[in-house]
Amino acid sequence: MEEHTYRQSRLCRLLGNPVAFAVVQLLAENKELNPSQIARAVGRSVQRVSTVLGALRLADVVRYDTDGKRNRYRLKHPRDVRRVLDSL
Repeated sequence: MEEHTYRQSRLCRLLGNPVAFAVVQLLAENKELNPSQIARAVGRSVQRVSTVLGALRLADVVRYDTDGKRNRYRLKHPRDVRRVLDSL
């Protein structure tokens, strides 16, 4: 299976989780956000958002950069993710 198709398949499975869907949708609209900003925007706790971000990171959907003490998350493959979101 082509890597890009496999990545989309993993993303689709994760998007079944409403919090993961909201996080991915938010990151698709914004360049980079930290977990606190994401939590506020999706109306969930930072702990819940961090758990979801960990799953998304393991699935190769998001990546993060450290900005001092904070991590800033962004989509790792934005074009692929937007394509999947547009098809939903």
